[in-house]
Amino acid sequence: MKRVAVIGGGFGGLTAAAELAHAGHRVTLFERSSTLGGKAQVLDAEVTLDTGPTLLSMPDVVRATFERIGALDLLPRFHRLPLQARYSWPGRTFDCFEDLDATLASARQFGDGEATGLDRFYAEAARIHRAAGEPYLEAPFEGLPQFLARAMKRGPGAFMAGLQLGTLDGLAARHFRSPELRQFVNRFATYAGASPFHASAAFALIPHLERAEGVHHVEGGMGALVRALHLALGRLGVDVQFGQHARWTAHRKELVVGDAPFDAVVVNADPFADEPLGTRELALSGYVALLQVQRRLPLAHHHVVFGGDYAREFSELFSGEIPSDPTLYFCHPAATDQTMAPPNRSGVFAMVNAPALRSEADAAAWPARSAVLLEKCIGALLQLHPGLRRDEVLVLGQRTPVDLAMRGAPGGSIYGFLPHGRLGTFQRPRIRSSTPGVFFSGGSTHPGGGVPLVMLSGHFAAQLAHAHLEGV
Repeated sequence: MKRVAVIGGGFGGLTAAAELAHAGHRVTLFERSSTLGGKAQVLDAEVTLDTGPTLLSMPDVVRATFERIGALDLLPRFHRLPLQARYSWPGRTFDCFEDLDATLASARQFGDGEATGLDRFYAEAARIHRAAGEPYLEAPFEGLPQFLARAMKRGPGAFMAGLQLGTLDGLAARHFRSPELRQFVNRFATYAGASPFHASAAFALIPHLERAEGVHHVEGGMGALVRALHLALGRLGVDVQFGQHARWTAHRKELVVGDAPFDAVVVNADPFADEPLGTRELALSGYVALLQVQRRLPLAHHHVVFGGDYAREFSELFSGEIPSDPTLYFCHPAATDQTMAPPNRSGVFAMVNAPALRSEADAAAWPARSAVLLEKCIGALLQLHPGLRRDEVLVLGQRTPVDLAMRGAPGGSIYGFLPHGRLGTFQRPRIRSSTPGVFFSGGSTHPGGGVPLVMLSGHFAAQLAHAHLEGV
């Protein structure tokens, strides 16, 4: 029985710990806080709100994880959303449904040919997924030669299409005339904290996967998924140690965590976490307002209110400023899950993209910035619901880049690594470190951010660690 240390109890660390324990190894998980889940924390008040990730795609990745560790009976129920998201601008709304025909009908209001453009966009996004997404997600990224070998199996046409990808904004411009539907496409770059004007068109695989596999809500919120994994760790005999800010060192061919030797280490932490502020350009952070409304709102589960000038918004963000006219994201889980709020209440998660911290002065500016962004969030909510009064909106909490930095995110960046450039995503820190027996998992490593991909990183880290322990 080999000894494995897992440092960090986010989704990547939980997955790696469970799979390595299921494979027969003796696993100790070190978590520096008093709760598991990493950024996936929960606020429990009269309403329940996730304070981190709020959307689940690629549900089969999550189910496969629970199946591998013999814990399908612990998996919470998933709710598939017929209305995946509502997008709005002054006087106009675009509804993205699971049903493609309904989505195309919503697109027609933006001009002649926009529904046809959307249909073509989804077809191209499916081709991008096959050419680049499938080979990228099916195995740990160990270098371009191995990736290209997997890509070539899709055929030379798919391979060449993958090589010719431009930016996500360029892809949107090819298919749409309306600035609104271009914004709809461009928003998917923010799933990695990136700008659509500099990120690869490969990010179009995200709307493809949402359409093909659905957008889901975990009953009880993401916290229920964390609790299920914690129960699974208990079954598997994983020793979970809270309040342990553990670090690993290599000493005479041994890996040491604290004072104890281990045969392998999985680090579920951002590889850039210990770098000084301003060392590198990081992916975006975010500001979150956690609100309770003293009535049940007719608000969609996911609703995006776009700012008027997306190019200016990203220019401001990557210049270190909060946006003057920000895009706002609202999550209203009680629209789908009645366990999240009483019948006469709504809990609302409101988020605005924010720059990562570059200096201590940036951190000191956040009390004032929070006050500005809180009023923008509440003001937008009031505009969406005429008749709603300001005194009916209670502020339960706020989260800023400073809070994320305190949980180990470099500069408060949600995703850490910034995947700008044609080959940006391939420059992501790899799971296998340069030290034998040490592996990384999490949103900054391959394959990227979002709950399913982070769990996939934990799975790949467990695969590589197990092979190392078996001498393969």
